[in-house]
Amino acid sequence: MNYERELAQIEKQLVTQDPLLAEKLETFEQITAPRPQKTGPRRRVYLLAAIVFVLLALTSALASGAATEHPRSPQVVPEQPAGPG
Repeated sequence: MNYERELAQIEKQLVTQDPLLAEKLETFEQITAPRPQKTGPRRRVYLLAAIVFVLLALTSALASGAATEHPRSPQVVPEQPAGPG
């Protein structure tokens, strides 16, 4: 932890000696610092949504296919005449 104190002291000296350079360095650090990765949870949400969508699509496709299929072949009933006349 001693190095953090030393770095803070150097930073204070830089700010007092050359504030313009300190400002430029701070701006440079903001530009070049690696951004925190927030894509992990978002990627998981997209993956979960895609899986749910695929399962719903498969379920609806199978359900519609099962509703149109008949378990036995249709039987043909011969017509009978209605009667004399």
